Amino acid sequence: MTTTPPGWYDDGHGALRWWDGAQWTEHVAQPDPVSSPAPTEAEIVEQLGFEQQPAVAPALAPEASSAAQPAIPGQPPYAAAQQYAAGPQHPAAQQYPPAAPGAYPGAPLGGGFTAATEPRKSKLWILWVVLGVVLLGIVIAAAVVIPLLFLSATSANGGAQSDDERAAVATVEVYDDAWQDGDCDAFTTATTEFFRTDNGFTDCATFEAESDSFDENFDDYELTVTDVETQGDEIAVTTSETFTALVDADGQPADPAPGSTVYHYTLVQVDGAWVIDALTYE
Repeated sequence: MTTTPPGWYDDGHGALRWWDGAQWTEHVAQPDPVSSPAPTEAEIVEQLGFEQQPAVAPALAPEASSAAQPAIPGQPPYAAAQQYAAGPQHPAAQQYPPAAPGAYPGAPLGGGFTAATEPRKSKLWILWVVLGVVLLGIVIAAAVVIPLLFLSATSANGGAQSDDERAAVATVEVYDDAWQDGDCDAFTTATTEFFRTDNGFTDCATFEAESDSFDENFDDYELTVTDVETQGDEIAVTTSETFTALVDADGQPADPAPGSTVYHYTLVQVDGAWVIDALTYE
């Protein structure tokens, strides 16, 4: 442990007091106005690096002072510095600078040291919270989206439950596309000969002429399958078909007007395929 070497030091009361290397003495003296300049802080710090030298008798004749207080035997320089209210320039204060409250030997550690040595709280819980939120979002999305997708698929085929019913729905969609595209081959594939004869479509020219007229009189035609039901050897498909009519009820040109019709298709199986055999509407 580094100690302050013996010497005259300012006791904080405007007088020089003799420090014998271990404690303050009762010897005090007024500073000599012609004496050499007091040591600088750098010199005092440099002196603190040397080992304690044997005490030397005071060069100045000490005078007893009634204001001097007896030092406590064995008291450390820091306590002496406190006893005489030594300022920062005092060697004892320089040896034990009070950098922070309680910053003296044996005092409880605090400040930056405490902050540096405190156990750090784990922030892993933040990661778990984020993961929990993400997983919750996925569960909610699955609970909402999957039923919607299922409902969308069910609505698209009108609730068809079997392969035959789904094949019947596909035939109705082919029939609708054939009318909008004027595709006679697709029309023939999707219908029975009885249906074509019963409706006057005995040849492609007749069908294509009717298809052109259909295209001129209706826009934005959309078909939605609303119901599918197997009835013995037949399958009934019900649709709701919406459009924009460009003609009135008499077939005369008119301002565009929205319209809709409910159709009932009856399909039978011919050569392993489901085709339209009858059609009615509401």
